[in-house]
Amino acid sequence: MLVAEGALDEHALVRALIPELKSSAFGDATVRQVLDITTALKFSEDYADPKAEVWAHAQAGSPLPPPAGYTGPRSYHESLQQINKSGAHGQAFGYKTPNSDALGWLLARATGKPLGELLAERIWRRIGAEREAFYTVDTIGTPFAGGGFNATLRDLARLGQLVLQDGEWNGEQVLPPAAIERIRRGGDRGQFAQAGYALLPGWSYRGMWWHSGDAHGAFSARGVHGQTLWIDPVADVVIARFASHPVAANAANDPTSLPAWRAVADHLMTRDRTPLLGGEWVIEDIAGAGVIDRTHAFLRFMPDGRLVGSATCNNLRGRHESVARTLRLTLTATSRKQCAPALMHQEGRLLKLLPRVTHYRIDDTGALRLRTAAGEVATARR
Repeated sequence: MLVAEGALDEHALVRALIPELKSSAFGDATVRQVLDITTALKFSEDYADPKAEVWAHAQAGSPLPPPAGYTGPRSYHESLQQINKSGAHGQAFGYKTPNSDALGWLLARATGKPLGELLAERIWRRIGAEREAFYTVDTIGTPFAGGGFNATLRDLARLGQLVLQDGEWNGEQVLPPAAIERIRRGGDRGQFAQAGYALLPGWSYRGMWWHSGDAHGAFSARGVHGQTLWIDPVADVVIARFASHPVAANAANDPTSLPAWRAVADHLMTRDRTPLLGGEWVIEDIAGAGVIDRTHAFLRFMPDGRLVGSATCNNLRGRHESVARTLRLTLTATSRKQCAPALMHQEGRLLKLLPRVTHYRIDDTGALRLRTAAGEVATARR
């Protein structure tokens, strides 16, 4: 979000924003490398190894009282300052939790606001969350950005729905469409392959999201022990799961979980409760500007692929092609009646938007939402 808005330079070195990390492994890494977790850290995330650095990092945050005689770091920020570099940044993906903690620090430093306050202000209060969310903190109050976020399952699903809807919620653009589009593109598959995830061929990682690279372009937020927020743009599906698998690494549950997410998506795609075809879809809004009262602009999607309707004053004809939730509209003819300037302006906006539509969605209220690649939306209802 901040990168898309120009508030955070993804090419800036971490040390330029956080001088305290100048001598650590993060000092000469870029913000982008932290976001994509291609930093070269001397750090093991092997939860099965009691001597792995991940345990020392967790101990610095004091989720439990430290053992007698403990002399290590007393905060997440102090722990980050002691992580050493191993190799060159930007060469390979390798998931390591301290990157998320460094990112939380970067966000707070770039905005001048604590991470929890920033999340509440920019997202949580704007998506109709049922309950407050919170971060666990260390002994000095630093949020555990790498794994301390707590929310209800339904609110986590709301966050996924926000991303699925290209950052739009109830007509308000909460997240920049450009930020969502970059996540949907995924990352560098070659860099990801070097991480050795044998069960995730063709996957990539971009901006803290795991991208499957499958035909649906599904991507997810994943946590240890099976925590998952799965987003399938083609099937128009969000799946949120809390889990406590006895093995931390997701390799233990991926063989059953990944096919399950895809099976659910495929099943729901065959059970579209409100078909696109048949009946008039009356236009209610064009790119957030509304429509003039009692102007009967509408679209009708015919079973043979024809598109007919009214742009406001003039009739229109064309073709429609859809695969899953993708949609292509081709206008072939319109009548040439002249109306009042305001009506002609509304008609022009609709005729300009329709050929640029790339996806559609029918929401829980039965509203049809036609979306362009640029994030513009026309809304219609039967």
